[in-house]
Amino acid sequence: MPTLYIIHGYDAAPSHHWFPWLQDQLATLGVPCHILEMPNSGQPDLNAWLTKIEQSVAVHNEDVYFVGHSLGCITVLRHLERINQAIGGVVLVAGFAGAVPLLPQLDEFTAQPLNTTHLRQLIRQRSVIAADNDATIPFALTKALGQQLDAQFLIVKNGGHFLLGEGFDTLPVVLDELRRMFELANAETSGNKV
Repeated sequence: MPTLYIIHGYDAAPSHHWFPWLQDQLATLGVPCHILEMPNSGQPDLNAWLTKIEQSVAVHNEDVYFVGHSLGCITVLRHLERINQAIGGVVLVAGFAGAVPLLPQLDEFTAQPLNTTHLRQLIRQRSVIAADNDATIPFALTKALGQQLDAQFLIVKNGGHFLLGEGFDTLPVVLDELRRMFELANAETSGNKV
């Protein structure tokens, strides 16, 4: 049975945007979903955010999945670099792994290059979702992250930064990607038993 963790972004909280909707949708599928409340999200500290995930995620295995939004994406990847355990998959929404021109206060998260070769080995399934008109995170940064991870790359027209204020209290593309990942993992598991 998959278990999912949602990691929100800068200046956000578990009740924001499309996170509660996704949690409710996964509950109908019988998938436990935890939206972690990252500490001091208006002044994020990389070590504090990594500690929060380490304290909240008891087990890492191929049934564990992460959804990250914005700053939550690089945080998930930094976490996975540290724990060095294979997981089922990630869906990264409006993510980045390079410095964001408008948000120099987040540079600590991207100061070191990601070990993308290692992450591709650890994360069985990888999807990156970008909008063609994101005014917060440049499209090129999210596209580059998808390429670095050799991820499925999906573009949402007029998605902005996928914020509630932009009309995003749901985000079906994320649910669709998770369902696809779960089905693929289930098929592989079933195939291994034959």
